[in-house]
Amino acid sequence: MRVTHHMLYRNFLFHLEHINENLKKDFEKIASGKKILRPSDDPFGMAKSLTYQRKLADIEQYKRNIKRAISWQNITEMALQEMTNLLVEAKEIAISQGSDTATSETRAMLAAHIEKLKEHALQIGNTKLGDQYVFAGYLTSTQPFVDTDNNYHGDNGQIKVNISSYMQLSFNIPGSIFTNGTNIFQALDDLKTALETNDADSIRNLIGTLDQAIKQVIVAHASLGSIMNRFEAVKTDLTSYSVELTAHLSETEDSDMAKVASSLATHQIIYQSTLAGMAKIMQFNLFNYLG
Repeated sequence: MRVTHHMLYRNFLFHLEHINENLKKDFEKIASGKKILRPSDDPFGMAKSLTYQRKLADIEQYKRNIKRAISWQNITEMALQEMTNLLVEAKEIAISQGSDTATSETRAMLAAHIEKLKEHALQIGNTKLGDQYVFAGYLTSTQPFVDTDNNYHGDNGQIKVNISSYMQLSFNIPGSIFTNGTNIFQALDDLKTALETNDADSIRNLIGTLDQAIKQVIVAHASLGSIMNRFEAVKTDLTSYSVELTAHLSETEDSDMAKVASSLATHQIIYQSTLAGMAKIMQFNLFNYLG
């Protein structure tokens, strides 16, 4: 078969187009830093990359869930500590005013202080994170405690968040811990009444009640601490897994810049050589035509 100049010219054009495509890919890889720009570049690698990206997105959602839970737990922990301190103060007042040396005047004065402690206890029970009551169980928009009674108006719902594709953890403490067993608010009311009526026996009897209330809150605090530790452990595990997946993703889709730069240089040389070859053919054809 006789190879004509026209055939050679078309062959050069085909190679130029192919080289241009390779140059374009090299420039795209350098600009994006990625070696997989479209599924056709590496179907298996693209599938792996998408899997890693999905898992990383899931991890970020789990970490957001945990962050919310930890914020909730932090404010709950502060509230429980505040309630414990308040009850300890009330117990100390009961001890001091239950003695025979206490007077009706000191008891009346401290009754007013206990009333303030009761108001503070209600504020603690109605602690909010944003617009949600942390001690209301599922009923986060319902105020769990009101000053007209000493009842709990929330529920015992355990609010849970996803921390993996197969696991949930609850993070809240229902406000029933303040009323079940020893009703903290009623105990404070009873102490106030006993102080106002100068009833030493009732004041002394309330020491044990307040002591039980303190233990009640401490148990809830310890339970919360255990849950908080679990969330922190999961958070640490997720962070480690995220680092591992990010490394795999980078290995799968990131360009080896040294290799891409070498490829670009090679394709540029080939491109220039092809152009030079085309120029010679066109020059040869022109000489033949003129000759």
